[in-house]
Amino acid sequence: MFEDSLILQSGTGYIEMVYFPLQINSLIAVLISAIATIIILTLSLIFKLYKRPTALMVLTMNIAHFSFYYSKLSVLVYQPESDFHCRILTIMHIYGLQSAVIWGALFAHAFYIVVKYHETCDVELPRMVKYYMLIAVALPLFNGILAAICGQLEYSDVEKTCVHRVYRDRFDVNGNIWVRIPVAFACIASLFWYKRAINTLSALQGKKKKSAELYILMIYPSILLFCWGPHGVLQVLIQLGLHSPTVSALSDIFVFLTNLQGTFDAIVYGRSIGIVVIEAINTCLGKNPSKEKEKVVETQVLESSYERDMRAPTDCTIVRTLSEV
Repeated sequence: MFEDSLILQSGTGYIEMVYFPLQINSLIAVLISAIATIIILTLSLIFKLYKRPTALMVLTMNIAHFSFYYSKLSVLVYQPESDFHCRILTIMHIYGLQSAVIWGALFAHAFYIVVKYHETCDVELPRMVKYYMLIAVALPLFNGILAAICGQLEYSDVEKTCVHRVYRDRFDVNGNIWVRIPVAFACIASLFWYKRAINTLSALQGKKKKSAELYILMIYPSILLFCWGPHGVLQVLIQLGLHSPTVSALSDIFVFLTNLQGTFDAIVYGRSIGIVVIEAINTCLGKNPSKEKEKVVETQVLESSYERDMRAPTDCTIVRTLSEV
């Protein structure tokens, strides 16, 4: 989720990776995701969609997106002028990046918890959310502060913005610890927990079944893998010494893709919020949306956690229903 324009500074022996580009044309994907994120956040707060565990997870993940995307857009208004400014942006950048990818993995774990403890998940999931907050909020924030202290980003007199310097004769410790390893770990964890969840659900059903619900649930880690997988592989190849015009072009494309993660998340979760908005409008107009709601529930199994009745154990009911198939 950064603009890794590689610029070799002559006589310095290091490459500058521009994390905060100053040109608007380099921030198109960031701008799209920022707009989508603020819409989701605003509607979530207006309609109080944070009362259920899954809705709270979605809200917190979008706060991470907000921190990341708007920190990048901030340089268009207030251009960095010092290392101190870059350290502040480092905290927001690392927190937003790590928190967003960790939430992707935790959604997979939450799916596994709901499936495994389908009879008691009304108790288990809220209990797990407390630990999720520590892992996906407190830990990334702490890491962001450490990354700032370690000098993950520095001010470049040449680029006039914040960059990450990669020295040709050294292992990129900061880049790997604060960015690549957390993303790789989150992708692997997503695959692991979703595989376990699907296996458990199949055992409950007593047979393998490719249901539409399973495909919907797999969207969440798929967003993470789709946005970050190609970029991660390319970064490994670059570190192994692969450099060419083609690699540079692919890098630009993959960076654009990583910056669209917030947009894809907003699209998936926004469909659920749209249901609530439509219901609220119908209620204000005096219409009875009950029939439309029944149709929506049939096709929006996962996303029914955002329904207006926040007390209904929707997440667990879904799995109980599936396990009886």
